[in-house]
Amino acid sequence: MATTHVYTKTLTDSCRDHLQARLSSIVYPQDGYALYLAQIANVRKSVLADFADLHYFLNNAAGDRERYAAIRIVNLPVSEDVPLPPADGGSLKRIEREGYLSENVLTLVASLFGSPYSMFCEGKGLINNLIPSRRASNDLTGLGATSDLRFHIENAALRFLTGRDCSPKALFIAGVRQDRTPPYTRLSDARLALDLLDAEDRRVLASPSFKIRLPYRWRTYAPGYAAITTGFVPLVEFRPDGTVVNAAFYGDMIAEAASPRAQSAAERFEEALEQVAVNEIVAPGEMLGIDNRCTLHARTPFPASFDEAGRAHRWAQRIFITDDLENFAGWDAPDDAVFAPNFSPGRVPEGSAERALAM
Repeated sequence: MATTHVYTKTLTDSCRDHLQARLSSIVYPQDGYALYLAQIANVRKSVLADFADLHYFLNNAAGDRERYAAIRIVNLPVSEDVPLPPADGGSLKRIEREGYLSENVLTLVASLFGSPYSMFCEGKGLINNLIPSRRASNDLTGLGATSDLRFHIENAALRFLTGRDCSPKALFIAGVRQDRTPPYTRLSDARLALDLLDAEDRRVLASPSFKIRLPYRWRTYAPGYAAITTGFVPLVEFRPDGTVVNAAFYGDMIAEAASPRAQSAAERFEEALEQVAVNEIVAPGEMLGIDNRCTLHARTPFPASFDEAGRAHRWAQRIFITDDLENFAGWDAPDDAVFAPNFSPGRVPEGSAERALAM
């Protein structure tokens, strides 16, 4: 049985050293990211040829099965001494330190494939700091170490709530510091998982039979957001340009299935995702790029380590990309390339199905 393939790219030492020399002096700002992104773009131009072998990642012109499910980039430049992040680091726009090499490398690599951006609900700044917190240990977010973040597409509901696809095309995750017992970042290629299901299960998954909730941190952003769900939508779309998945299996993210048949199809889909999944550990000097259209990701629970001040040993960073920042026209913009939702509670997007197809 085929399992999810992660294309591994090892950066040459010369490219690594070039990036370190060019990026070390760039200051990742507290706010005002337009100038920062322009500085990153200047460096990006000098290394385009070094990343040419990643042509099949996110390439809309490539066939559905030609596109890489995910990529892993290793031998990236790293800072020699990275301090423990503050105990509230996951809520900060920027963690003050001597240099910002990890932020700069992450932004540059992401910008090779689209426009970098962030969601204000996920961490306020352009870069999201994924740092365990004792206070948030059980939360179903990237800050909750003991929680089981089962397979999901990032911000799946946002494909349906505004009339535009406001979910990331891809997300990039980089290691900054590592824990003694790090978690796995799990990846599963839905295209392979769907091959394990019968035609009827695939038909049900592709029918508008499921309501999806907002991610947990979004629900407290504004009054009424905890009640927002999509209309009945499909968990899988077989589009002419490729497979698109809208599923999120952790917590109560699937708010409702239209029938027992739809519920059982979703359960079999999750089982198939487990069968084709692979485990990755994102270490310093490494980065994962995940196609958020067809590849689901998860993070296993782990016993996070803290010092006496409550500072975590594990520190990862994340950024999103999109093909078109105009998808967020009409959203609040607390900063350049940082967006916050302002949709109406209970809104069902125009054209959404109000009920599932008959089973």
